[in-house]
Amino acid sequence: MTREFRSYESGRTYAGNEDRAAVRRPASIKDVASAAGVSPTTVSHVLSGNRPVNELTAARVRSVVNRLGYVPASLARSLQAGSTSVIGLMIPDISNTFFAELAKGAEDAAHDLGYGVILCNTEFDADREDRYLGMIRSRFIDGMVYASGSPPSRRRLEALMGKFPIALADEEVEGLEGALIATADHEAGGRLVGEHLRALGHRRALMLTGPRALKSGVDRANGFVRAFRGEVVERVGDFKEASGHRLVAALLQEGGLDCTAVFAANDLMAFGALTALREAGLSVPRDVSVVGFDDIRAASQIHPALTTVHQPAYDVGRTATAQLLQYVTRGEVPPASRHTLPVELKVRGSTAPPAR
Repeated sequence: MTREFRSYESGRTYAGNEDRAAVRRPASIKDVASAAGVSPTTVSHVLSGNRPVNELTAARVRSVVNRLGYVPASLARSLQAGSTSVIGLMIPDISNTFFAELAKGAEDAAHDLGYGVILCNTEFDADREDRYLGMIRSRFIDGMVYASGSPPSRRRLEALMGKFPIALADEEVEGLEGALIATADHEAGGRLVGEHLRALGHRRALMLTGPRALKSGVDRANGFVRAFRGEVVERVGDFKEASGHRLVAALLQEGGLDCTAVFAANDLMAFGALTALREAGLSVPRDVSVVGFDDIRAASQIHPALTTVHQPAYDVGRTATAQLLQYVTRGEVPPASRHTLPVELKVRGSTAPPAR
């Protein structure tokens, strides 16, 4: 006897004998409960989170769910309708509170429209981004907010294009110019820093940039150089605190820091620079002025408080997500559009006129 059955993974209908149909039919909650040695009610509590379940039991249930590929009935119905009410969010560094704020803005916008968010943290690692994209592409999401942390490979672009509606947050991506983009005005931020340091009297500066393949870093650097109009030495970091420390410490060991100001392309690298300067016995801002970019929460709490460019991280995440979902909820592909949010220079205690 043959019987048709539907695969939730592909949506296609197959025909086969009784045995094959039995093997390929979607797993039920009773199957999960039986394999995990618990009741269907316990499985439901683990998946919903509505009631506490012993952690070891919950871990066993989740393992069985993954092994059997169980799809809850509510999700199965939404998949058959072509929607899951879930979007993906890819960010490069959740430990950086700038991206934590961006993620909060994205999640709040999604929540307001009844959507959930799958978060992927890539650590600025290209291979990790590729792996996450492969995982997301193989599952069911209605759209994606993408804050790139590394120059995208062709494979990554191919994984993004045409697979699901996408919005770019904070970082533009070459090859995805037709996407919806929400970003701060990075070039204007760099220009504000250059104008500020020049007005104080600085004429020689060290500029710590992020990877030059990321457009945000290039725009910040270009804006700074054009406005500063002085001598600029560039060193390339990776947007992490350790690289700011390493780059400044290396220059100090090589024969001294022949500049009166340091502009770091984000606050974390500025924190690293401050530590290296302090370790070398230099005073900020008496000996060297330091400026960051992002205005994460700690920037105003350290001593001296960091002069930096305020980026509206929350608004970037919220704008990208809200703009994306206004089309996704109607079953439409978002048109190419740009939403550039203004930035502001926060002048604090880490900058002053040069002493020499």
